[in-house]
Amino acid sequence: MKNYGKSLLRSYLKILGVKLKGKGKSHPLINTIQILRKTLLEMGFTEVINPTILSEEDVYKEYGPEAPIILDRIFYLAKLPRPDIGIDKERINKIKKIIGNFDSAKLTRIFRDYKKGEIESDDLVEEIVERMKIKQEDATKITNLFPEFRQLKPIPIRLTLRSHMTATWFHTIRAIQDYEDPPIALFSIGERYRNEQREDRTHLRVHNSASMVVIDPNVSLEAGRMLVREFLNKIGFKNVKFVRKKATSRYYAWNQEDEVFVKYNGKFIEIGDIGMYSPVSLSNFDIKYPVFNAGFGVERIAMILYNYDDIRKLVYPQFYQREIEDEEIENSIHLIDEPKTDIGKKIADLIVKVAEDHKDDRGP
Repeated sequence: MKNYGKSLLRSYLKILGVKLKGKGKSHPLINTIQILRKTLLEMGFTEVINPTILSEEDVYKEYGPEAPIILDRIFYLAKLPRPDIGIDKERINKIKKIIGNFDSAKLTRIFRDYKKGEIESDDLVEEIVERMKIKQEDATKITNLFPEFRQLKPIPIRLTLRSHMTATWFHTIRAIQDYEDPPIALFSIGERYRNEQREDRTHLRVHNSASMVVIDPNVSLEAGRMLVREFLNKIGFKNVKFVRKKATSRYYAWNQEDEVFVKYNGKFIEIGDIGMYSPVSLSNFDIKYPVFNAGFGVERIAMILYNYDDIRKLVYPQFYQREIEDEEIENSIHLIDEPKTDIGKKIADLIVKVAEDHKDDRGP
């Protein structure tokens, strides 16, 4: 199927006079995600998609009294209000210059329906075109006569982008716990959004988490360690170390949280965090079973697997210069023009000869 798809693509491009060079390349981060997914599925975990948008209240349920501090790193969402748009005589005259005489009451009804949410923002121009029986470019000109659209300012709301998977897990676990018998083993891989103070070689505002939970009356931190060790061994990390965190996160039970390290180039590097969810946090979300959780930074694992020392170059290589091979330089050099006269050709030959004679000399 892959070969068929590629040959079909090349057939289409050939018709258009476009020629592809060699095979396509996959992204190392996506490769890593596929490795993690394959491993977890083989181990018996079921994949789920966790919500990305959470209420501020969820963060308070998760963290308790620490929530106000944690909220500093979270991105809040905002929305634009729908404007009240009036059509006065001045605007009517301007619109007449665009489309001639028109039914102003009909246009007023369109804007009223838009304000009430009966017309979506990306459908407004289309609605004006259809109801007013005018051209699209004229409808766009009309909307540009109303500065109310440009003057709108976002209004903050109490919804947030998830900063990690924990609170989203609570909603998923609560929804599933009454429909499946424990043990229930789930995983989700997706993006986290953190209001980092900076982006540098080890920090990005948007990064991926590979998170897993095991829901069972008898699950424990020790059982979780064994599970995580097996998982990491399967993806190539044979030397794994767990270090108890001195300050336990509020959503974990006290003294039931470890940082996870793997050995790479002779040093132990932190790649994740594991723990038993706090009974208080679980109770806040009406979850009735103990839950073990493990979360890993996908980019951190990819950096090790692909030997990167800068997360930005791993994730966004298109923005960073790479070292160019000598052969690439040679192939990229072409003559703009060549001498046409005999004297010109002799001068060109002399230039080449001098360059070859002194190719190894130290430059000025």
